[in-house]
Amino acid sequence: MPAYAAEPQRENVPGDPSSEIPQLLRGSNARSEGIDTAKIASVFGIQNLKVYNLPFEDQYPSGPFERLENNQYLFISKCGEVYFTQLDGALKLLKPGKSLTKYIPGNEDSVDESNAKNVVYCKELSGVKDSLLIKNSLFVAYTTWDEQQNGARLAVSEFEVDTLNREVIFKREIYLSRPAIKEPFLGHQVGGKMVMGENDNVLFLCIGDFSKPERVQDKKTSLGKVVKIDLQRLSVEVYATGLRSPSGGMFYDKATNELWIADHGPRGGDEINLVRKGKNYGWPIVSYGTIYERDGLGNYYGNKFNNHEGYEKPAMTFMPSIGIGQIAKYGDTGKNDYWDNNYFVAAMASNTLLRIKKEGPNLIYAEPVLSGYRIRAIKIDQHGNFYLKTDQNQFLISE
Repeated sequence: MPAYAAEPQRENVPGDPSSEIPQLLRGSNARSEGIDTAKIASVFGIQNLKVYNLPFEDQYPSGPFERLENNQYLFISKCGEVYFTQLDGALKLLKPGKSLTKYIPGNEDSVDESNAKNVVYCKELSGVKDSLLIKNSLFVAYTTWDEQQNGARLAVSEFEVDTLNREVIFKREIYLSRPAIKEPFLGHQVGGKMVMGENDNVLFLCIGDFSKPERVQDKKTSLGKVVKIDLQRLSVEVYATGLRSPSGGMFYDKATNELWIADHGPRGGDEINLVRKGKNYGWPIVSYGTIYERDGLGNYYGNKFNNHEGYEKPAMTFMPSIGIGQIAKYGDTGKNDYWDNNYFVAAMASNTLLRIKKEGPNLIYAEPVLSGYRIRAIKIDQHGNFYLKTDQNQFLISE
């Protein structure tokens, strides 16, 4: 089993896994007079980056971003504020941040806009988990509070992006996880990563265990599952199960029809999984990692540490845990044949970006190519340009 040994992570946040510890340090590629350039440096190639400061402050764990036309970018903060920005020498804020709400102008069920309530439950490590822009539809995954059930759920809603007026307008609710989870739970273990599948009517969503591992193998819950959502019918099917905290990344490779998920393991055991329909990935019965002392899982593992016997095995495991983050593919760009069809994956605990060599369905090795940045979100366009957002309010773009 290929593995990459990261730097040991510091457990300096009580009760919080080391895979989710923010190490707020500046990039090792920064010049002494200020952060302005960085470099993705592989044995097989180099990509220069420009480092910009975001024109607003986001909280940890920070939110996603989307690329718009005309050098504009849309950022969503952890707590659901939407910022439209323009890259013009520096990243400039085009409009003050406005919260995601369910207010619909003219709808008889809507409240007055001045009283519109933020849909995002933003407490501790809960908040916005991912976004996905398809044409002018923005899908957002976030934790929300169910007042009737007095608990939290993972929600996906669709919003319309009005780039002319720089507005994000609620359209419809797509999905709610079940059941509502009462406090206490760990907000960074709710999952929430999304990808489009074989077409724009298929949405894959991964849901974490909310730090309630005993509920994952229960078919009556959506915890620890990957669900496949038909956006036309709003029908949902459970696609796979047995995940712990798939809040790192998810990627659907349309060239190979492969669905890849990064799952935060327990103490050790971060995984990249090739997810297949109907398969069980074993949590919490098995793991290549072991439990945190605070988890108190006891017999839930059946003492099956350091193996995946009887369940689907990960394509790659990281020991110790790297705080695995988002996955992006470097396609056939014509720029670097050595990187073609490789994956780039964030290792947040070690403040590293990894290039993962892929041959067929196999992941061969992981090469550290950028250090000093805790990367929260990654996009790579068809030309091989990188766009990286960090937890330190930085935005790195290919020069």
